[in-house]
Amino acid sequence: HQDASYWPITPSKVVSAWLAIDDSDLGNGAMQVIPGSHLKAQVEFRDSTADEHNVLNQTVEEPEEHGDPPVALELKAGQISLHSDWVLHGSEPNDSSRRRCGLAMRYLSKDVRAYNGWNENSIICRGEEPTGHWAHHPRPDGELIPVKDGSGDPTSVSMEQRDGGNGVRR
Repeated sequence: HQDASYWPITPSKVVSAWLAIDDSDLGNGAMQVIPGSHLKAQVEFRDSTADEHNVLNQTVEEPEEHGDPPVALELKAGQISLHSDWVLHGSEPNDSSRRRCGLAMRYLSKDVRAYNGWNENSIICRGEEPTGHWAHHPRPDGELIPVKDGSGDPTSVSMEQRDGGNGVRR
């Protein structure tokens, strides 16, 4: 699939960073990309059939026709991959006993507009965005550390909020 084909944003000027929490290789369903596919803009896709088990319900016929042969982005935990929202990418199912966990982050310029509430969870990484389109959530102060709240459920607080390891300052 191509992220740009279903994201409610315009213009499509997005870089996705995928941080590997676990090692990711072909054995546990590493993401594969079609190099050069970002140069062709949106490619046609069809709705997937049930036996394809496609999470996004988008199947691109003959993806190799839209760029170079697929390349697996095999990553060690802590490494990242970067790709455009126009790059064709996907993965095979993880049929191994190993987890393949990652954190996806999106970076875009301030002239990009998001719709359907997608602009409500953002952090301005650099500069300012004076129009107010992006609902800038401030960066946390200090390092976040896990603690338990009054219910015993874990939460995160900054080190400055912590009171000698006994809880959260109010």
